[in-house]
Amino acid sequence: LGVKSFERNFFPMAVFPAARRAIAATVSSSASQAACRSAVPTVFSRSVTKFSAPIGGYESEQVRPKLFIPGPIEFSPEVLKANGAGARAHTDTTLIEDFGKCLEMTRKAFVTKDGQPFLVSGSGALGWDVVATNLISEGGKVLVTNTGFFCTRFENCLRQFRNDITSISAPNPGARVNIQEVEKALKDAKANGKPFEAITITHVDTSTAVLADLKEMCAMVQATSPDTLIIVDAVCSAAGEELRMDEWGVDFVLTGSQKAFGVPPGLSIMIASQKAMSRLLPKDKIRSFFCNMPLWLPVMEAYEARKPSYFATPACNLIGALRVGLEQMQDYPDGMDGYFRAHRENKTKLHKIITQDMGLSLLTDSSEVSSNLLSCIKYPPGKGPEILPIMKKKGWILAGVIPRP
Repeated sequence: LGVKSFERNFFPMAVFPAARRAIAATVSSSASQAACRSAVPTVFSRSVTKFSAPIGGYESEQVRPKLFIPGPIEFSPEVLKANGAGARAHTDTTLIEDFGKCLEMTRKAFVTKDGQPFLVSGSGALGWDVVATNLISEGGKVLVTNTGFFCTRFENCLRQFRNDITSISAPNPGARVNIQEVEKALKDAKANGKPFEAITITHVDTSTAVLADLKEMCAMVQATSPDTLIIVDAVCSAAGEELRMDEWGVDFVLTGSQKAFGVPPGLSIMIASQKAMSRLLPKDKIRSFFCNMPLWLPVMEAYEARKPSYFATPACNLIGALRVGLEQMQDYPDGMDGYFRAHRENKTKLHKIITQDMGLSLLTDSSEVSSNLLSCIKYPPGKGPEILPIMKKKGWILAGVIPRP
């Protein structure tokens, strides 16, 4: 096989070491050296003289508008470097080490000692399917607390899997759910002999920026209906809003990598209490294959023990980036406590500027009810979505209103 023919036919794909050895055995020494030198990732660009658009979408980082949206956020240079590093196999010892560290640091991010983390390729919304298929029996009763668009989407997912849903909505956009209404629903269900299997609480709904009083809600649920699993959608809150899994009695948290974790999209990050793990349905009763947590559990346990394992190929580069993001987060002064505190302090400063200095209004009933990570601001009087393209020209990408599902 000629060297040029080999390059033309095989270099668009990964070049295996065995193929490199085959070249060396059939060509002269100088040609062999040239062939081996060419068998590196740089050859992938040889067949493309001009791409249809700039790599990354923009001619340079200087002209790329910066993100001021709920997510993805702007990522640190170190995280981007890790994400753009060379490919690693899921059996690579360095990848196994990164994966194991990520699992251990994920526990720290949720302030739990014995929670079971799951790091799976997918978006945060994948966690909705996991909850619906792994923790709720078919037709099982679920109480949904609704403060916005994404609460409704979680509810729609649960309905898709034919769960029995009761939904309690906030009295208006920007308000919290009435905790007394939730308590009454839990008491009534228990009195009727059919308690809710789970309650879902969206820690921060992206569409309204409402921050649930998670600590108070968890205490009420444990006192009223202790067998009901407390499920937290933390896609817009995890790692930035205070969430103490063990202390507050949270049973399952789902989120994504692209917000306060500071890592590009593509990882579904989940963690389950031992109570939730004991309530997992048998794997042959779970109405999903990819989202089957009993099939993923041995993989997570193996990686944490620094052993290779496989169910489906992990997002290897994202795992490397997550390790860097978690280390940056937990290297903050006072660790997670300091990270939570920094977000609270930043919100206080920002909301003062927004409401007092700029004269604008928050969507939430008050700053106290608003997320420490995300602010939803009403348009100035007489203005509307036409502001968004103007801001883009100035280098800022802002998110507009989310339509109802």
